[in-house]
Amino acid sequence: MTITRRRINEMRTHGRMRIDAELEEIILARYGEEPEPYEYSEQDLHEQIRKLVYQYNRDHPEPRRVDDREPWK
Repeated sequence: MTITRRRINEMRTHGRMRIDAELEEIILARYGEEPEPYEYSEQDLHEQIRKLVYQYNRDHPEPRRVDDREPWK
């Protein structure tokens, strides 16, 4: 199984993942093709992408959330 732009959009909306254009290209480069001779399972693919998104967002915080001193108002 490989990742597609459509699946990434589903992860954005249904999985509530913050995936910007740069991260989308990274995901497609890493998981857009099967690693010969192996094959990704759906669960493995989702988990690897989840970890990548978490790490990327930790290293690239969203500016409006960092600068917002009162995020709950």
